Amino acid sequence: MATKRLEKRLARRQERLKARGDKKATRGKRTGKTRRAIGNFIVQKRSIVPNMITMSNMTMGFFAIILASRGDARSLALAGILVCIGTLFDAVDGAVARAMHVESPVGVQLDSLADGIAYGIAPAIIAYQAYLSKLPKSGLFIDTGMLIALIYPICAIYRLARFNTGAAEDDHVGFCGLPSPPAGILIASFPALEVPDFMFLVKYTVSFPLSVFIPIYLVVALLMVTRIDYSKTLAVIYRKGRFVLVLTIIVMILLISLFSMWFVFAMISIYILTGSILYIIKLIKKKKQPAACD
Repeated sequence: MATKRLEKRLARRQERLKARGDKKATRGKRTGKTRRAIGNFIVQKRSIVPNMITMSNMTMGFFAIILASRGDARSLALAGILVCIGTLFDAVDGAVARAMHVESPVGVQLDSLADGIAYGIAPAIIAYQAYLSKLPKSGLFIDTGMLIALIYPICAIYRLARFNTGAAEDDHVGFCGLPSPPAGILIASFPALEVPDFMFLVKYTVSFPLSVFIPIYLVVALLMVTRIDYSKTLAVIYRKGRFVLVLTIIVMILLISLFSMWFVFAMISIYILTGSILYIIKLIKKKKQPAACD
């Protein structure tokens, strides 16, 4: 009897061990299938990577709008900094898409929509809350500051739409009209220059009167819809080699970390002025050229 009981116990134990082994094998198969499914999804949906980078740019613009709506100086300065941070994502999403061979018309449209929020709507709201809301009120629900603020997003959205129509013929060398990212960064950076909290080595602050800010705001807006040629700085540097590009980006990050928004403001201002001056010189040279004889 004792032997039979022992045999039954051993048989039950073997059955339990076998059942556990079967469960582990089944789980292993399921895990393997899940991993393969995830891998296949990532391969098939590689475009999600650059699209997520693009959406990060939009996210910075969205957060900037929320912060700007608070209206205090510190929130407005932080909103301008977020617009600048979004530029890092905007600068690499296209390169990532080309590197992964997932360029598509959807990506182009998504990039423009994100730019419309980050560099079209967000800077206009920052400008209104920081400066244009101080203009005399008309007594209506729409005041003068709102109407002036509206000019910039109209120009920015039109600029992006015009760029999309010519995206297929893009030579990756220059822009026709001031690009929306530098325009948005310049406008959004004004409040950050008035708050020393986010400055490191240079603690110098300055307050811009309305008589100075409004003309700059309107000129920058109108430059986006002109035919002035502006170079693609990163593309020009990239042609000199990847090492030069990486070195340039590292140096810029160091300068930004040391001099904060003053460096950003200075570089964007030089970029805008240089493009405008070179365009004027080009027009003068064309006028001086003698007309061809028939």
